[in-house]
Amino acid sequence: MVIGWTYFSAFFRRTLLANKLDPELPGYIGEKFNHFLPNALGIKPIIQYLVENPDILYYNMVAFTIIEGIVGLFIIFGLFTRLMSIGVFGLAMGILLGSGWIGTTCLDEWQIGVLGIATGFLLFLTGSGRVSLDNYLMNRNVAFTKRNGLHG
Repeated sequence: MVIGWTYFSAFFRRTLLANKLDPELPGYIGEKFNHFLPNALGIKPIIQYLVENPDILYYNMVAFTIIEGIVGLFIIFGLFTRLMSIGVFGLAMGILLGSGWIGTTCLDEWQIGVLGIATGFLLFLTGSGRVSLDNYLMNRNVAFTKRNGLHG
């Protein structure tokens, strides 16, 4: 629930509470890339390309936000948990590599990133719990849950 809310709330904050996806408004989420660029680990060319191409950066920020919302919501409800755990792991890795280490100005990104890596890995290994849609669907013998690798 915690990791699901962590990602879904990012979507919620950026879209419903404050419009952080509008490049013309203060607080635009894409501006973080300007701060990430000097300290990015291994993905500096990608971040530089996005910073130099604001239109592409905008579309990537929208896609990233939508993916965070979907992954977070599915994790909260325990739906396709193992598949979504790969999304959690990937989103967290992107945050960690993008932010690099910029000291105290980047603690939020590192906390979220490390939480995402740990829980993404744990969810992948354990799958969903008893109070999940995955479990509900498997107990109802829904056809797609009978394939190998979807149990958990």
